[in-house]
Amino acid sequence: MIKLLDRFWRLIATAISFALFGLGGLFVAIFVFPLINLLVRDRARRTEIAQSTVHTIWRIYVRIMVVLGGVSYETHGAELLRNDRGTLVIANHPSLLDIVFIMSLMERTQCVVKAGVWNNPFMRGVVTAANYIPNVGDPEKLLDDCVAALKAGNNLVIFPEGSRTPPGRKRKYQRGFARIALRSKAPLRLVTVTCDPPTLLKGEPWYKIPERRPHWTIRVHERIDVEDASEEQALAVRRLCADVERRIEECLPA
Repeated sequence: MIKLLDRFWRLIATAISFALFGLGGLFVAIFVFPLINLLVRDRARRTEIAQSTVHTIWRIYVRIMVVLGGVSYETHGAELLRNDRGTLVIANHPSLLDIVFIMSLMERTQCVVKAGVWNNPFMRGVVTAANYIPNVGDPEKLLDDCVAALKAGNNLVIFPEGSRTPPGRKRKYQRGFARIALRSKAPLRLVTVTCDPPTLLKGEPWYKIPERRPHWTIRVHERIDVEDASEEQALAVRRLCADVERRIEECLPA
């Protein structure tokens, strides 16, 4: 009976969390960011404030989810992320909340968002004000935008899998992040994310909650400094991608 009540409450907590996500995004898009745009004329300063605001909102949101009892989490090495600047953060991507946890730990952060997010009324104002990078199907423009963000001192979060990988399936790493790193000469910070039991998987409805409360573990690992490649570009990209994949896979449970 206790387990049944616990699961029922976690379903309610999850529903509240998703409602807050949507309504909160709409509120800040309608009221908060237009106010920032009105009061702050300098575009660079506006972007910095918007990114800091998003960071604060995510921190509050994570705390609310924990207080409601829907999730729990732990971090290892989070201070490394807080101190990073102009760094390409590379992480695996098991669940929907991965980006929320990571961005709640670091400021001055941009990320690449799918075209559909820019058409979402709950999120468009947020991602525009924070100067996030749209992935609209132009690989070269996307590459240029990512390099410019890093050179401007912003951190950039990328999931090289491209999308959430279901448990039990082999993760496939795309090479775009390696091209960005080699062109920008930005350092890479590796992060691994695990969620036990798995939840909020790709194609899974929000109300399909696990038998027990899911627990996220975010581990921040070593930084990889990128130097000028002495080999042909395509080979350097493959080598860097393989190295990052190997390091991440070694840090994840089999």
